[in-house]
Amino acid sequence: MVADLPRVALAVDVACFALRDGELELLLVERTAEPFAGMWALPGGIVGADEPLDGAAARLLAERTGVWGAFLEQLYTFGDPGRDPRGRTVAVAYYALLPGAPPTPRTGRDVASAVWHPAAALPSLPSLAFDHGRITGYALARLRQKLDYTPLAFHILPEVFTMADLRRIHESIHDEPFDPSNFNRQMLARWDLAPVPGERDRRTRRPARLYRYIGPRQIPGPPSPTTPPASQS
Repeated sequence: MVADLPRVALAVDVACFALRDGELELLLVERTAEPFAGMWALPGGIVGADEPLDGAAARLLAERTGVWGAFLEQLYTFGDPGRDPRGRTVAVAYYALLPGAPPTPRTGRDVASAVWHPAAALPSLPSLAFDHGRITGYALARLRQKLDYTPLAFHILPEVFTMADLRRIHESIHDEPFDPSNFNRQMLARWDLAPVPGERDRRTRRPARLYRYIGPRQIPGPPSPTTPPASQS
């Protein structure tokens, strides 16, 4: 006789970021269902019985907010026994990064509203549902880490870009300015960037020093194991 397995639900939650006018923003949804009805939360939900985790993350982000086409990567597994008052739920968290300006989200199933919030203002927001404050803090730390040692920026830049375009992404995600000369030297030493002759800046239409990234595009895992912060908001 095979013993019954304990009932544990499997969910995914997505910390979806985008850049608007040089400011990093995070997509949050206002819940309509209990528990935590009326509170802000990350888009997410239960994984289907035959559904891959990556597919569930993309599906639930689209179902809850109408947003799709983001770069998605698995972040961490959150499984504290008390994280969901309905019962034991293990959540596989993802971070997502969108190319271009944030699209206008729409409200989906179990969502009263979906709104982009400036990431810099997150500490002043009311507590998020479940342990989503903890997930958000870890996602932001991982995003900054990934930007520094992987070609993540080139997944959201256009094919041809200026150093100023690349610097704005770093400044927005790290929330700090970078010296242009030092930044340019570091980027040219770190990444395979090929100058594109005869091109013009797409905004001013003037001749500009433009680049194309020609290196590998794979996003490797973290350089060393990391642990999310213990505090919850």
